[in-house]
Amino acid sequence: MIPGAGGAAAAGFLLMVLAALLGAFLLSWWGWRLWHVGRGTPRPPLAVWQWIVAVVLSVLPISTGVMLVQMTLSQRYSDAQMAEQERLMHITLTRAVVWGDITLPAGSHVYRDMPEGGVERADGQPDLRTVQDIRFPVPVEVGGLWVNALSLTGQLTLELSRPHQFAAREGRPAEDCEAGYMVQFNARQERDPFVIPEKAQTLTLADWVLDTCYQTTPISVRYWKDGQLVWANTPEYEMP
Repeated sequence: MIPGAGGAAAAGFLLMVLAALLGAFLLSWWGWRLWHVGRGTPRPPLAVWQWIVAVVLSVLPISTGVMLVQMTLSQRYSDAQMAEQERLMHITLTRAVVWGDITLPAGSHVYRDMPEGGVERADGQPDLRTVQDIRFPVPVEVGGLWVNALSLTGQLTLELSRPHQFAAREGRPAEDCEAGYMVQFNARQERDPFVIPEKAQTLTLADWVLDTCYQTTPISVRYWKDGQLVWANTPEYEMP
C-alpha cells in the first residue's frame, strides 16, 4: 500500500462531500432568489462582495463536477480499450486455418497476445504469431498425436485426447501417456537464457524435442459468448 494513500482518499472524499453541500446550498439560494422574482418580490441586487463570495463558493462544486465527468469519461474510454484488447486476444476461428504442421478447425478457441499493431492482418487471416493457448472443438492430429488443446508459452504442451505410448529415447524408458495427459516439448535449438525467445510464426513439430508427459488439469481457454468471456468446456477424462 502506498504511504498516505488512505489519508489522500479520505481527504478526497471529504472534498467531494463539501462540494456537494456547497452545490446544494448555492442551488437552494439561487432557487430561493428566483422564487421571489416569480412572486414579484425580487430580493435586492447582490453587492460586488456578494458576487465575489458566490463565485468563490461555486469554484469547488463546479471543479468537482468537471473532475467527476472527466473521470467517468476516462473510465469509459479505458473500459472500451480493455474490451477491444480482450476481443483481439480471445478469438474463435470461423474457418479452418493451416498453421504449420497442424490444421486448426473452425470453432477453435484461441488465446493470444495482442497482434502486431493491434489490428488483424490485411489479408483477413487471423494473426497467430502470438498464440499462447488453443482449445479445439474436436480432436486434432499433430505429428501422430491426437490432442484436444495446446499451449505455447516458452514450451510446447499438448493435451492428449487419446492414449499414446512414446518409445524409449536417450536412456529414458518408454512412456505410456493416458488421454488428458500433457505432453511437454522443449525447443530443439539452444537459446541464450537471458534472451526472450521470439514467438513461433507457425507450429512446426520438428522444432521441438519431446521432454515428458504428466497428469494435470486441462488447458483452460476463454472465448466470447453473448458479449461475455466464458471458459470453454473441457473433456471429462478417465484418469487412472
